[in-house]
Order: sequence, then C-alpha cells, then structure tokens
Amino acid sequence: MADIGVRQLSNEELSVFCLKLSMMIKSGINVEKSVDILLEDASTDADTELLSRIHLLIDEGYSLSKALSEVGRFPPHMVRMIDIGQVTGKLEAVLESLTEYYRREAGISKMIKNAVLYPAVMLIVTAVILFVLVSQVLPVFEQVFSDMGVAVNATVSALLSVGAASKATALALSCLFVLGTLAAALLSLSPAGRQKLSRAVDGVFFGNRLNLAIARSRFSSAMSLMLSSGLDIGEALERSGELLDENSFSGRIAACKDGVEKGATFPKAAEDVGLFTKLQSGLLSAGFRSGIMEQAMREVAGICESDSDALLLGMVNKLEPALIVVLALSVGLVLLSVMLPLIGMMSAIGA
Repeated sequence: MADIGVRQLSNEELSVFCLKLSMMIKSGINVEKSVDILLEDASTDADTELLSRIHLLIDEGYSLSKALSEVGRFPPHMVRMIDIGQVTGKLEAVLESLTEYYRREAGISKMIKNAVLYPAVMLIVTAVILFVLVSQVLPVFEQVFSDMGVAVNATVSALLSVGAASKATALALSCLFVLGTLAAALLSLSPAGRQKLSRAVDGVFFGNRLNLAIARSRFSSAMSLMLSSGLDIGEALERSGELLDENSFSGRIAACKDGVEKGATFPKAAEDVGLFTKLQSGLLSAGFRSGIMEQAMREVAGICESDSDALLLGMVNKLEPALIVVLALSVGLVLLSVMLPLIGMMSAIGA
C-alpha cells in the first residue's frame, strides 16, 4: 500500500487487502486478530501506519466497516458492502467478492491506460519526426539547392511553408500539452476528478461499442459482487448503479430496476434495456431458472471482461499499423521531395 494520506487506495491495493483479510477470516481467525496478523506482516511503513490505525479503532470498539470508514482510505461502497457482510454474517463471502471485483476493476483500468498510452506515444513520436524533417532538415537542402542554382519543386516549397508555420504551431501545442497534463494530474488527485478524467478519455478515444463493452464488464462485475453478498436483485441493481460513473449506462440500470419492480425477471429486464447481449441474458436466464443466479452472474462477468479486453486490444492493433503507415508515407514524401531535384541535377550534369 502507498503512503498514508487522503488518497484512497488503488483498485489493486484494495483487492490485495480484501484477499488477505478474507484468507484470515476463512481460516477461523476473528477480525481483530486478522488485522493484528496483517499488521505484524506489514512490509512498509505506510502499511504499518494504515493497519495500526485500523487495529487501534477496532480495539476501541469500532466494527471493521466503521474503522475503515474512519481511516478515510477506503471507498464508501466498499465500507457499505463490508457492513452488509457483518450484519448478514457473510463477511468472508463479501471480502472474496470484493477481491474479485477490485481485481477486475484494476485489470480494466490497466487495459484502458495501455490502450490510450501506446497510440498517444506513437502519435507524439510521429509528430516529432515530421516536425524535425520539415522544419530542420528541408531548409538545409533548400539552401544547398539555392547555392547550386537548382530550383526547388512545388512540393518542397509547400513543405517548407508548412515547416515555418509548424514552429509556432508546435510551440502552441507544447504549451497546451503541458497545461493538459497538469490539469489531468490535478483531476486525478480526487475520486470525482478521476471519474471526470475517465469519462473524458472514454469520449475521446473509445467508440460507443467499446464504451458499452467496458460498461457491461464493470456492471456485471458489480452485480456479481452484490449477489454474492446476499443482496436481492432490486438492491443489487441500486448499489451497482452507485458504483458506476454517471453516464447513459446508468439510465439503463435504472430502467432495468423499474422493469424488475413491475414484475419482469432480471434477465428479461436486462435484455430489454440493453444491459446485456441476448447470449449473456440467456445465460442469466438459465441461472435464474435453475436457482444459481450468483454463479451465472460470475460467468457473465467473465465473458464481459473478455469481450472488453478483446475490443481494447483490437483498437490498439488497428491504430498501430495506421500510425506506421502515416509515418512511412510522410517520411517518403519528404525524401522524394529532396531526391527529385537531386536526380534532375544529376541528369543535367550527365547531359
């Protein structure tokens, strides 16, 4: 775990915390002793300080959920789920479900980050190469041709004009890039800011199909968590909606909840409002009829996760060759623009 402060723990840190605690409780150790053991095994000063605060609060009579809330490093929905687990006697199951939920959230976040970062780096590298060629290399050849009395062709003249204009443009874009980076860093300091940043990234880089796949993956993972914790469908839908960002998918969740309240089965209501595909809804329906909805929901969550991962990977695989082609064509154009006058000059000398 990271340094103590107001920052909430990351999804990966939350998953590891829940996993360790669930293993202790599963072996028959009570909560207080479990936290004590985790404190003894803490490997960093940050872990020691965090677990010491939790242990102290539990010693003072706080429940685990109340202690985590007081510490301020854990998300409210996690605290609420642990509180439900304590009240219903299903704390072990809740912690195991939270482990899986945050593991999936960490995986989705990592995939999104990689899907955005790699094309962005490729785009920046391409832009830098072109800027250097047009603004620094071509003017040298222009001067050489001028000294030799060779007229440059229209393509070179156009590229040189672009190069002159690109210097001011590059400075302006660099300033915007620095300001954007600073704004993103400031937004990432708070949970609400991270949500806004995530929605902005999704809107810029991802299409509707990919956004829908990611939303389905997160929703199915949240529903699996809720059902594993013993909540009924209505409350599970309500709490799952609270976990997701405010977007069009939240409206679908609300519509599904309305459908369930009007008497429709959850699989049917989910399919009608587009929460899941027909195949996924069919799997849920089979689980609903056979009385193993919780297991079916876990399977659907795994399918949705695989679908979103495949779409993200497909997007990266399409962008990479496209950027390489753009770079190759642009560099080729610059080289041809330089070589053609040289060929003409050599031909004249040969004649």
